[in-house]
Amino acid sequence: MKIELCRNERRDKDTVKTKLNKKKVIIAAAILALITVGVVFHIVTSKDSWLTKSTIQRRALPADQCQRSDNWYLNDAGNCFPNGEEEYIISGMEYFYEKTGVQPFLWVTYYPVTYMSATLEASTTKNPTMQLMTNKYEELFGSDGGHVIVAISKSTKANGIYYWQCLPGENAKQQVMDEEAQQILKDCLSYMYEPASAHPGRTVGDAFVKAADTMMIDQSFQSYAYAIIVVGALVFIAVICVASIRRSGQENVAYHKTLKAREEARKEEAIAEQKQADLDRKKYEDELETQYMAIPCPNCGGSGNKIRKGTVGICKFCGTAIKVGRDGKIEFLSNDE
Repeated sequence: MKIELCRNERRDKDTVKTKLNKKKVIIAAAILALITVGVVFHIVTSKDSWLTKSTIQRRALPADQCQRSDNWYLNDAGNCFPNGEEEYIISGMEYFYEKTGVQPFLWVTYYPVTYMSATLEASTTKNPTMQLMTNKYEELFGSDGGHVIVAISKSTKANGIYYWQCLPGENAKQQVMDEEAQQILKDCLSYMYEPASAHPGRTVGDAFVKAADTMMIDQSFQSYAYAIIVVGALVFIAVICVASIRRSGQENVAYHKTLKAREEARKEEAIAEQKQADLDRKKYEDELETQYMAIPCPNCGGSGNKIRKGTVGICKFCGTAIKVGRDGKIEFLSNDE
C-alpha cells in the first residue's frame, strides 16, 4: 500500500511538472512576442519622426538629362557659413548627385526666402520667392532641367531662424524631385542644419546625404517589411508554443502509457506470483495429506482417527496414545506412557 502511494505521489509530481513547463514556455513566448512588437513599433514610430517618409520607389535621373556643372555653391550673404565650410557642403551635394542623378546647387541669399510647402504654385504673382529662384536657376543652368536649386536665407528678425526653399528643374521634378522628395530635402536641411556648431557646413552636407538616402527608398515598403517581421516573429513564436505544447502532451501521453504498461505488468506479475503460491500451497497440502493415516484405535476400536506418520496421536474417543512410525507401523501406547 505504501509503495502504491509513493507511485501515485511521484506520478502527480510529474504531471504538475509537465503543466509548469507548458506555462513557462507560453509565458516566455508571450514575453518574446511583446518585446519583438515593442522594438519594431519603436523603430517604426520613433526613428526620424520629424522626417517626411518616402512612399514611392524612385530611380536616379539618367545622366544624359543632367549636364554636370562645376558650380555647386553661391554665397551672396556671408552670414550663414564661415569660410572653409564649402568643402563639407559640396561633399554632401556630390553624394546627393551620385545617388539621385540630380545635381543640387546651394544659394545663400540675402533675399527673404520663406519656408513654403512645395505644393504652392511657383508663379510670379502667387510666390515671388519662387520667381527669384526661377531667375537664378535660368541664370545658372539655362534650359538644363536636371538640377535643383536650394536657397537659404536668414530671418530679417533677430531670432536666428533660417528658411529653406528648393526649386527643381523640369526633368528633375518629373522623375525624382517630386513634391514629397522636395519636402524630404527641406526637412533634412531644416532639422539637421546647426548654425552654432563648430562646422555648420558639415551639418548641411550631412543633410544632403540623409535626404538622398531617404527619398530614394520606399519607406512604406520598409513598414511592410517591419510588419512582415512582426507577423513572422509572432507566427514563429506561435509555432514554437504549439510544438512545445504538443511535444509536452505527447511526452505526457507516452509517460502515462508507460506507467499504465508498468502497472499492468506489475498486476500480471502479482497474479502470476499468487497463482504460483496457491499451487505451492496446494502441492504442500497434498503432500501433507499423504502423510496422514486413518488409524483404528487399538483400545476402543474407534476408526475416526487420522494421525500423521512419524508422530503420536491421541484417540479422540478414548484418549489412548497411538504412535505411528514413518513406515506406517502402529504402536499402542498405554495411557501411563
